[in-house]
Amino acid sequence: MAGGAALLAADYGKVTVHKVAEGVYLFTTSPYGDVGMYGNSIAVVSEDGVLVFDSAALPETASTILRDIRTLTPKPVRYLLNSHWHWDHWGGNQVYQAAFPGLQIVTHEKTREQMLAVEPRWNDEGLKVQLPRYLASLEKKLAEARAKSAPAADIGAQTALLRADRNFLDQKNSLRKVIPNVTFTDAMTVRLGRREFKILHARAITVGDTYVYLPKERILITGDIMLDPFPFAIGGSYPADWLKTLEGLADLKPAVIIPGHGLARSDPGFLQGYIALFREVIRQVKEAKSKGLTLEQTRDGIRGEAAKLTALLGSTDPKTANALPSYFLDVFVARCYEEQDHPLGDLPGGLREPGR
Repeated sequence: MAGGAALLAADYGKVTVHKVAEGVYLFTTSPYGDVGMYGNSIAVVSEDGVLVFDSAALPETASTILRDIRTLTPKPVRYLLNSHWHWDHWGGNQVYQAAFPGLQIVTHEKTREQMLAVEPRWNDEGLKVQLPRYLASLEKKLAEARAKSAPAADIGAQTALLRADRNFLDQKNSLRKVIPNVTFTDAMTVRLGRREFKILHARAITVGDTYVYLPKERILITGDIMLDPFPFAIGGSYPADWLKTLEGLADLKPAVIIPGHGLARSDPGFLQGYIALFREVIRQVKEAKSKGLTLEQTRDGIRGEAAKLTALLGSTDPKTANALPSYFLDVFVARCYEEQDHPLGDLPGGLREPGR
């Protein structure tokens, strides 16, 4: 879950557009409530049409973004890229497919497989059991507040939060999953007008990460390979390959990095901080395992280094240091520990092949 209870009602799920470069626009979304995630969406405009990278989490968000795109250009969206199988990056596919029947929806072949086979197994319990149960608890809390004649401001905030959370679940339950109709294996190149897009594959946060580099503009669009202000590893990761990917991104010398969550970054220290963090955590896991420490001992020791590790990202924010273990370190350390024994399979941590 993501924090969001302090927002005003009108700010839940609010889309904001940021001009990153000429014809390149980043769309960020505020929390939908205190549930779910809210990935970035990027539109790159050319004289021959638009390429959109990730369609956001919900159909209504995608509809808002598409309305904004139409104020920027009359050209159609010709390509929609999905960075990976996590639902907050492709929940709006149906909106673009309905608006542009000839649309090519592109992703890596492994991501398409996991959208079909892994995503339902990963998310169905949350949508069918956990979120309804949580909404019931909010309803009970609100009823108790009203019975106790709580301050009007508190009741208003709880009501707005409950409304936002309900809308999120309604949107998710009504969503029609649209699977990409174009896949690639290693890389592909798309040209729109004078723009060239290098569509590339990495094994990083998932087995099928898709990212984009615009060589002329030196703009790198990473999906969840990079986030601002710190990485996530929830649901899995491939530590050694992820680090190699980051080192390869550094070789591109991008002028601007647009991450999967957060704002665009143009400072070289952003990527170098990621590399330093990954190298250090992997080093510590290898050292701990060589000494015979258990996974629990290893994880506890590295958790205790959260503030120092956060500093490698250039941050001294205690909130970031407090969040780093649960959002990144716990899963990443476990995957790295496992990776010392054998290669990691395609499935995220915690899932097995059906029937096993």
